[in-house]
Amino acid sequence: MPAPQPQSAVLPPTGKFAFYLTLRVKRGTRLGVVRRACAELPALTRQVAAATGERKLFSAVGFGAAAWRRIFGSPPPPGLVPFRKIQDGPRVAPGTQVDLFLHIHSDRHDANFHLARRFLAACGDAVRVFEEMHGFRNLDRRDLTGFIDGTENPSGVKERTEAAIVGAEIPGFAGGSFVSTQRWVHDLPRFEARSVAAQERVIGRSKADSVEMDDAVKPPTAHIARVVIEENGKELQILRQSLPYATTAQQGIFFVAYGRTPANFRKMLTRMIRRDAHGHYDHLMDFTKPVSGCNFFVPSADLLRTLIQRKARPPRRA
Repeated sequence: MPAPQPQSAVLPPTGKFAFYLTLRVKRGTRLGVVRRACAELPALTRQVAAATGERKLFSAVGFGAAAWRRIFGSPPPPGLVPFRKIQDGPRVAPGTQVDLFLHIHSDRHDANFHLARRFLAACGDAVRVFEEMHGFRNLDRRDLTGFIDGTENPSGVKERTEAAIVGAEIPGFAGGSFVSTQRWVHDLPRFEARSVAAQERVIGRSKADSVEMDDAVKPPTAHIARVVIEENGKELQILRQSLPYATTAQQGIFFVAYGRTPANFRKMLTRMIRRDAHGHYDHLMDFTKPVSGCNFFVPSADLLRTLIQRKARPPRRA
């Protein structure tokens, strides 16, 4: 039997543009409408790709823990829990958990728009948009701080699959992926007011070509020093599918972390925010902050298709 296939947005390198939508499913609504819209998302994506001529149009839909129970009518994957706030003094990663995450990316903003609009139309009034962000590739894959983003990302299908896709270790959920999302808001004027050398000490890499500083000179508060974690001789991995977003009034990054387990991203974020025994935390957080935080599970395309036949779990008897 062939292995379950991931939804199309998870593994390919992110396109030049992305749509990130987090959604609430209205209480009391007919969940059959939502089930059908989600189950038919891969087919709808192929239709819009053909209509727009954008072959590399990719999509995925993920479900929060409570929404999984309502929509699939069964327990969520082990490890899927609502995003819990992390705080240490002024540094806060808030939890703003909602029900669904729609992730679309391609090389064309218009193709992304048409797919998002048709998916929402299929859901009708059963869902409400909590947050909608439009990401774009900036220069040569740089964050708006000017540093190359995703240097530590796994490369190649094999490495990306190993980092992001659940295997036989969670029976019934193979081919799926845990995903955490956060919207970060940058204080670019404050960051840009520092010298390039000072910026590099915050990140732990050279700005021009993303060469990591030698351990002898890299500050323990550098971003790289906090988020690169080794356990049992192996570096913890996530698959980043993030892009910057911007208006003239506000700039930042919509951070998307796919993982075979949700624990890796949680450990990285905790090390960014919380001081260690020496008082060190990630000094990048002096210049940017998260304003949202959600956890979802993106089932395989095979499991997603089964929503057509599923019904809600009946209410428990008192």
